[in-house]
Amino acid sequence: MRHRIAMSLVATAVLAIAVGTAGDALKSGPQTGKSLPGPFHPLNVTGGQAGKKHCLV
Repeated sequence: MRHRIAMSLVATAVLAIAVGTAGDALKSGPQTGKSLPGPFHPLNVTGGQAGKKHCLV
């Protein structure tokens, strides 16, 4: 019985999220013409900056 209640709650939550976001278009990453929030500080593993944090952009 507990399993059915738990699955019902999960299904209701998934349905509520799906209905709530149905009108929004899915966008991934920075959009064209928008500025980035700040600089990147990736750790380089190859090349001349290997082992250092350095933005290649």
